[in-house]
Amino acid sequence: MKGNAMPIAFVITGANELTAVEANSPEVPVSGHARVEITFAGICSSDIDAYRKGYPYAPTLSGHEWTGAVVAIGDNVKDLAVGDRVARTCQPACGDCRMCHAGHQGLCDFFSLGTLPTAPNHGAYATHIQVPAGSLIKLPDNVTDQQGAMVEPAAVAFHAVRRSRVRAGDTVLLIGAGIIGLFAMQLARQSGAVNVIVIEPDERRRGVALALGATAAFAPEDEELLPTLLGLSGGRGADIAYECAGLGSSLMTVVKFLRPGGRLVMISAPTAPVEVIPAMWTSKELDIQTSRAHARDEFDVVVDLFAKGVLRTTGVITEIVALSQLPQVFEDIAAFANAHRVLVDPRK
Repeated sequence: MKGNAMPIAFVITGANELTAVEANSPEVPVSGHARVEITFAGICSSDIDAYRKGYPYAPTLSGHEWTGAVVAIGDNVKDLAVGDRVARTCQPACGDCRMCHAGHQGLCDFFSLGTLPTAPNHGAYATHIQVPAGSLIKLPDNVTDQQGAMVEPAAVAFHAVRRSRVRAGDTVLLIGAGIIGLFAMQLARQSGAVNVIVIEPDERRRGVALALGATAAFAPEDEELLPTLLGLSGGRGADIAYECAGLGSSLMTVVKFLRPGGRLVMISAPTAPVEVIPAMWTSKELDIQTSRAHARDEFDVVVDLFAKGVLRTTGVITEIVALSQLPQVFEDIAAFANAHRVLVDPRK
């Protein structure tokens, strides 16, 4: 910001509404918190969905995939120093809520930054943000800033693939080759899946999926999809299907692709009602599994996977834009969302 201009942040406030608000990121952080200068913030598909539909959306979610550098720390902050490169994680389990007391720390009531009384009135569509030090993870030198802005969606994919119990030799179907889908595809491969078949309408995304290790990639209407899947799986069908496109209709259309006893994993979270016919699931004795975001410990694993080159991001980033361009960029993506990952650089 030039001169004495007040720093702003952009938050989603309604259908097709991206509002500039005064950013409350004090230069001296409160106890236990750090102030981070944002290097890159990713535009998540859930941000675009909230922007399109206007449903209630926590201000801290407006830019929740980000990396930056620590510029100040408050009292009682350990293991962080000014200058550290960091990425955003979720909150550690509080240890004191009803779910933590019941032994379900991964479902802590306060895993979200937005549940805390010190939560900022914005996310990382801003130049700076103040967050609890415990919700930051340091990045090693061999993880780039751009990769740091993709740690959060990679953790979403990691959580789902780990929960799905994919086994060596499995055939996996992946619906939607956005950024989470691409990470889920790579993680399924690393977990032992021998075949990963991608369904994706966008030709460019299909190409990136193939470059990152997909066995095959098809448009949804391609008549070769089913015969190829059956041929690769010995006629059985997919052992696991990951729904990463946000399509409620996948709950039904995927049935023909899954083998009897197979598993549908909902990584995306469709917000519109969808009609289902449970008898179709029952006839194949399918497992329907959902996956809610991530747990704090999973970010450590994901950063290590980036550092070791296990998770690759080649071809994923499609554009880097300035913060001032954000309203137009949101409008463009909402009208035609074919990009993989658009990063916002507030320093531009």
